Amino acid sequence: MRPIQYILIVLLLLLLVFFERKLKKSLGIKLLFAGVMLAALTFTIFPDASTVIANYLGIGRGVDLIIYLSLLALLCCCMLLYLRLVKLERTLTELVRQQSLREQKHVETH
Repeated sequence: MRPIQYILIVLLLLLLVFFERKLKKSLGIKLLFAGVMLAALTFTIFPDASTVIANYLGIGRGVDLIIYLSLLALLCCCMLLYLRLVKLERTLTELVRQQSLREQKHVETH
């Protein structure tokens, strides 16, 4: 193995440990993250495997396949973060509205 592979393996394992500690609530997210990390470790240890899979799918190089998949994952993460932001904004708006109504009732009673 090449030195960069050792470095990548250590970094991937550190990420796995870090996020395992941070992802406490959702088993589905943990499994998804573990699958991504397993794929990353596999392609780091066996870099030619990505080329074999890419060629099977009609893509010239393994690195192109990884870039395409990474872009797709990035777009999904952005969409999920956007949806979460919209939900938080709605929740905040509702809380502010409720607080304002409570304060208005309090002012009217005094």
